Amino acid sequence: MSNIAIIKIHPGLNMALPQLSGDLDRAGHKTKMFFFKDYKIEEQYFKSFSREDAVSLEQAGQSYGYFEEEYHLLAGELREFNPDAIGLSVISLSIPEAIKTTQFLRENFDIPIIWGGVGATLQPEIAIEHADMVCVGEGEEVFIEFADCVQNKSDWTTIQGTWARSPNGEVIQNPKRAIPNLDSIAIPNWEPRSIRYITGSKVVKHKLAFQRLTNGDYQIMTQRGCPFSCSFCVESRYQEMFGKKNSLRRRSVDVVIEELVAAREKYNPKVLWFWDDVFTVNPRWLKEFLPKYKEQVGIPFWCYTYPTTHNFQLLKDLKDAGCSTMTMGIQSGSKRILEEVYNRPTPLDRVVEAAQEIIDAGIIGYFDLITKSTFETEADLRATFEFLLDLPQEMNYGGHGEMKSYPTYSYTNKEKVARDTNIVSSITSVDDKTYDYYHNLYWVARNPHINKQEKLAIADEPAFREQPDLLTQYFYGVRSMHESIVLMRETTAQGKHPNELHPPPEYIHTPLLQHHQIV
Repeated sequence: MSNIAIIKIHPGLNMALPQLSGDLDRAGHKTKMFFFKDYKIEEQYFKSFSREDAVSLEQAGQSYGYFEEEYHLLAGELREFNPDAIGLSVISLSIPEAIKTTQFLRENFDIPIIWGGVGATLQPEIAIEHADMVCVGEGEEVFIEFADCVQNKSDWTTIQGTWARSPNGEVIQNPKRAIPNLDSIAIPNWEPRSIRYITGSKVVKHKLAFQRLTNGDYQIMTQRGCPFSCSFCVESRYQEMFGKKNSLRRRSVDVVIEELVAAREKYNPKVLWFWDDVFTVNPRWLKEFLPKYKEQVGIPFWCYTYPTTHNFQLLKDLKDAGCSTMTMGIQSGSKRILEEVYNRPTPLDRVVEAAQEIIDAGIIGYFDLITKSTFETEADLRATFEFLLDLPQEMNYGGHGEMKSYPTYSYTNKEKVARDTNIVSSITSVDDKTYDYYHNLYWVARNPHINKQEKLAIADEPAFREQPDLLTQYFYGVRSMHESIVLMRETTAQGKHPNELHPPPEYIHTPLLQHHQIV
């Protein structure tokens, strides 16, 4: 038996560690999970993720601004566990912190360190400069084989699906690993005794740590992969790296039900979160799954959908089985951006129709947008505003996220080509003030107390372009992205519209002409 410590830097979507722990435990090894350092976004991390900037990433990690005490708390907990090896789950954003953490671990522990996760998979050439081994791709089989080698004191540098550093310093790029059958993976280990949550000056343990990470809910993925190849999504990159054929896999219905029944009995969750990229693909699977879920599990749940992967009957079946809420990604109301930039050629009239189907099925719907894209023009922003006027008002706006250029993504490559060929410079740039104006207009578009003609008149009023903050008096039910996520959990658990749970301030209609007296 090997003792394997697994560290998740920047807790967020936390399923990877319990999954690895479950597989390692089943294979006869002992694990402990350490969720380390609360998540922050630092703009400098997005500036460049190229191989040449590995040093600057390291320097960024040195000045990340967290308590040094966290590292010493981590070291103390690790010493108590006495690991034979340490694994780090790394996303692209956490690479600088992973570098710093690895340096600290090397100063305190003379044991192998392995990196895995999205960040390590996308940039193994950076990861291998700091780790002894890098898992490239899915990690369950890799970690088991690695733990077996550690236990037997045998050579682990030739494990398929990894990059490894030999004793003489040579980097060995091993062959890719075959994509596993998802029914072969274990039930994740969410046992509170296996969890530590380290942040600031505190080590949170056991049930409190479990509650901190889950809010008393249960997270699951029934499938891996995605049928689509959106340029801003990691799935498009995975399809390039590992092949699109067979990349979309789903666990069998009975295996998923077995996990959920066990989760209900062990953890008594109030909400289930299906984090499949698109839960509503494969109607045949859902036709078998939903009746069994209703009968044997019966917990309110949330999931993702895509405009072209559901119909009204499927949504009614989801609702009947316990689906209280769902999110439909829209990302843009500009046909040009969707088709030419995001590789998301979804007809906008179908998006409106799909939203109405969600509402008519009695499911509380959310949507989100991606904005501040390199390729956006003001015409694209105006198109999104006008699209939002036609989207059913009952769909809840989850807010907009700013486009980020993650390393090696298809979208990032498009940006590089555009800059290298001076395409970007030929596009009329959108300044921050104009973005503020349109972002506020998006919220105005979602105000159910103003009709479409009034909203268009507001958008054409020059005073608001000069002072975008004046638009806030036309807002209704505005929430931050974080508030929307918290509220989505409540709406899923209680089946109530967000405005029923937390009514927004009373909306007072202000005549448009008053603005001429303000500016």
